[in-house]
Amino acid sequence: MSIGGYGGGTAGENGNVDSYACLMPERECEVTDRYRERIRKRATHARELPGYRPVTRSDLKAAGVTRARIRKFFVNAEHGVFVHVDTLLPEMTATGYRRERRIPAVLLVRAHLLRRVERTATGFAAGLQYGMTHFVEEESLEFLVPNGADTTSAPPHVRLTRTRKLETYRRAALSLDPTCPDHRATDPATTLARMLMATAEADADRSRRWRIPDLITVRLHLTPTFIRSVQVSDHFHQAWGAVAVGSAGPLVAAGLSAETAAAVLGFTDVGAESPPETLLRLVVGDLAPGLRSQIPVFRENGKLLTTVDLGWEEHGIYLFYDGAHHLQKEQRDHDSEVFAVLQHRGDTVFRVTAGNLKDADKVLELRGGSGRRLTGWVDLTRGLTRGLPSPPPSVRVRCPGVLSGERHSFGTIPGRHAQLQGACPSGGEHLYWVARRALPVSPPG
Repeated sequence: MSIGGYGGGTAGENGNVDSYACLMPERECEVTDRYRERIRKRATHARELPGYRPVTRSDLKAAGVTRARIRKFFVNAEHGVFVHVDTLLPEMTATGYRRERRIPAVLLVRAHLLRRVERTATGFAAGLQYGMTHFVEEESLEFLVPNGADTTSAPPHVRLTRTRKLETYRRAALSLDPTCPDHRATDPATTLARMLMATAEADADRSRRWRIPDLITVRLHLTPTFIRSVQVSDHFHQAWGAVAVGSAGPLVAAGLSAETAAAVLGFTDVGAESPPETLLRLVVGDLAPGLRSQIPVFRENGKLLTTVDLGWEEHGIYLFYDGAHHLQKEQRDHDSEVFAVLQHRGDTVFRVTAGNLKDADKVLELRGGSGRRLTGWVDLTRGLTRGLPSPPPSVRVRCPGVLSGERHSFGTIPGRHAQLQGACPSGGEHLYWVARRALPVSPPG
């Protein structure tokens, strides 16, 4: 299954999904077939959302709960709707950020729809119902409402979006929450499109709660916004159980620009199991062709030993992202066994931590270490992929500033690297996408 395969966008608005193929960058990483089969099996089991339902004040009074006990043991989720204090999230996140809200997002969505069942969850409010666990606790929870609805009285964590097509969205919506089967969420393409549009909006606090380095000096398109967008797409595909990335058409029909939809989907990989894995893939994806995600490694007896996050099998180079759980003794022992097996085979292992991805300098060091094992494919000083053909003079290329709105067309000339005929406002090195082929481009002079 794929996002495009769901008939995304609003019902009855499916465009020509193949018309955007020319905008898609050449895919840098492919998930292994074995892992795709695992996704298929996992997708048959629905994510278990918490079974707790918010309650109204009248429900509590009817159950004999006094006002004093309500004040002591319950927290107000919305006006007149409460959740028990035992359901609250820790005050601090794993990254050390103090939460602005401690009520789980799934309960906030249920609380909002408890008295407004005619509304439809979309964006991150729908994403959590599809199974997303990252991002949904911090981002605004969006709901589609009728065009004339009042949007001024919503609580701070709720975003209300007016639409004349609410009934159209409702007909395509899904019931994903078994605890509240009358609550509806928009179709996958609309949900993803709304999340990507929300992620691209300015938010002063996002850089603190969702820390992403600015890596445009490493690869021009790796702005924090673009990295976050791909992380959202990766995680959504994982949560929903999509075994392939669909076309940009359904996302465009849902309101996302064609350039953004094609760029984000072009860099999406259904094999990324965490946001740091997404970031790792984005910063090394251009070092050499043949990058794969979720590569199985077997013991001599044929039993599975581990699954590698990323790697080039033909070069014997493997990259693992080590999160906090790798500090546990049992996990460290397992990691040592994996390292020994791969070393015995003559392979090279890179263990990557958050410190290796915290800024551009650290990322360039990581790329340099990997690149030295991929001799002939990477210029270690500039991180520019070599060996790809330049376009013929008749080809027109366009600046891929897809999230900044910049679109600059230039002619090209043959050569080891195509050259800009004119100046681009952003300057520096550029990676242009032409006919599904990634082309390295250097500025004049």
